[in-house]
Amino acid sequence: RVLRGDADNDMLKIENLTKVYKSRRIGRILAVDRLCVGVRPGECFGLLGVNGAGKTTTFKMLTGDETTTNGEAFINGHSILKELLQVQQSLGYCPQFDALFDDLTAQ
Repeated sequence: RVLRGDADNDMLKIENLTKVYKSRRIGRILAVDRLCVGVRPGECFGLLGVNGAGKTTTFKMLTGDETTTNGEAFINGHSILKELLQVQQSLGYCPQFDALFDDLTAQ
């Protein structure tokens, strides 16, 4: 559906999102392989998979915490590659670990 162009009005549109890590010891590590997802307004969405499937890497790319190797994603019509500030202003994300920054303190 996404690749056919039927997801242009979706609140989340992921097109061929890919992440490859480079390791001197192992070489190329494919963490996310051409992921395509479309989520329409009002839909409930969950990303499930086994350990190491690329779920955390995907969310890190969507939030700008990790660069993409290839592909594109749009959140509320904003590109994660070209409009990251607008993307971040429309997202709420709580990771499983390291949810708080060590260098930020409350007073």
